Amino acid sequence: MKKILILACIVSLFGCKNSTSNDETSIYADETVLIVNYQIENMTTDEHAELGSAVAPNFTSENVTGLLGKSFVGDADRGVFGGVYYFSDSESVDIFLESDLWKGVVAHPNLINFKTDIFKTFDGTELANGNHSMRKTSSDALDADGLHILVVNYTNEVNPSDEDMSSQVKQYAPVFSNDNFPGMIGKTMINSIDGNIYGGVYYFTSRTAIDDYFGSDLWTGFEGDNNTNVYKKDIYSVAPISAISNGVPVL
Repeated sequence: MKKILILACIVSLFGCKNSTSNDETSIYADETVLIVNYQIENMTTDEHAELGSAVAPNFTSENVTGLLGKSFVGDADRGVFGGVYYFSDSESVDIFLESDLWKGVVAHPNLINFKTDIFKTFDGTELANGNHSMRKTSSDALDADGLHILVVNYTNEVNPSDEDMSSQVKQYAPVFSNDNFPGMIGKTMINSIDGNIYGGVYYFTSRTAIDDYFGSDLWTGFEGDNNTNVYKKDIYSVAPISAISNGVPVL
């Protein structure tokens, strides 16, 4: 029965066609996701970890307006590091990117090639345990052990209408759960500011759980859909210092 449900979601969620909606109600929630990537230069990974430990206490809701949580992330194999931030609204992201804290990070001589992506979140993403404000999180650094983030970006040959997207997000978001995919903590369903890039930010308890998800009927059907171009599947480990910044979601 579960397999039938998942296959039905594939057909309904990703096979929709474009249409015009006159619905003035926003299909988005207030929460906004900021994903930051950078590389390091003339710095060892140990020195980078020391830097992270020194600055992590700055990234709290008391110090950063609207910050709900930050996961310090990295992929040592690709040499890419950064953070996945959750803010209460888009205005808070703008304030952060103009702050002395952010400008100081970008100005660090050993951190280079910064890339920032801002995403809206869909109303209904809370049904996939994707709203950071509603998640169970841990302040214990040990709970970051094994924790991984998957960031997926894709475009469509034909985008769904707002009405179709809103309906389908709310209907099928509950499929993205630990019950259906063991080790999946939750998924934040995202859309770029210009509306042309879709995707998700997933938390998993282990890298193995991500591999199992990629082998599922849901994923293989989604990635194989003719309307869909999946161009990013970035996987990051989560640093223990994320516990300081409310960045360790747990089941």
